[in-house]
Amino acid sequence: MLVADRLADAIHRLRRLVRGHWLVLPLALLLVYFLWHAVHGRRGLVALLDLERELAAAQQELARLESERAMLEERVEALSPGAVDADLLESELRRLGYVRPDELVILAEPGARPEAADSE
Repeated sequence: MLVADRLADAIHRLRRLVRGHWLVLPLALLLVYFLWHAVHGRRGLVALLDLERELAAAQQELARLESERAMLEERVEALSPGAVDADLLESELRRLGYVRPDELVILAEPGARPEAADSE
């Protein structure tokens, strides 16, 4: 009976504690609810960290695109009618497939390796 008396005494103390502080549990649960959403919610701390990572990646992409745009603007300016860069014009024409009348064009199949002249 000693164990049963101890258990009954513990239950009696717990009931006395709950009667005096019945508002604590709902308030504690409400606090836990708001803390959870402050950390893991749609606008919580985790979402803020994810957003900051996305922002940093977008800023890096913007910097890369701005430098690429500046390079392309320089090339366009070099090909403008007022100030044509002869070397740049020639390289662009060759890239497009134009050749001079006195040049010989040798076409090779893609992936073919050139053979040596002394292959005998």
